[in-house]
Amino acid sequence: PSPHSGTRAHQSSLAPGLHEHWFTGASATLAIGPGDSLFAWVHLDPKNPPTEIMLMWHDGTSWEHRAYWGANTITYGKDNSAGRYPAGPLPPVGRWVQLSVPARAVGLEGATVNGMGFSQVGGRATWDTAGRATASAGK
Repeated sequence: PSPHSGTRAHQSSLAPGLHEHWFTGASATLAIGPGDSLFAWVHLDPKNPPTEIMLMWHDGTSWEHRAYWGANTITYGKDNSAGRYPAGPLPPVGRWVQLSVPARAVGLEGATVNGMGFSQVGGRATWDTAGRATASAGK
């Protein structure tokens, strides 16, 4: 699909099983405040949808900050914890959807993020803008 925002997006390969891409050590870090939420835009391939998607954040020390949508088959972290937070069903396929999760749910309030990961089981997903929505943005 065309990017949701700007001129670039990143797309996973079309592959069976778990596949992912990530980065750490970003020089432009993201400070997370109380009440903030984390988001990413995703477009699931309507002909090849994954069964699960997962976002992961790195706080400079660990990856134990994850949220997933869909099936619970990626076994990173402990389910129902900041290390593997169940955020709901898969979003609709074939269109851009903003995923959002409270920073508190993934243990990142007050933390600084320097990396992010994009995981999925099967299928293909295209990812676009990701970041933080501040608690004060709506005030």
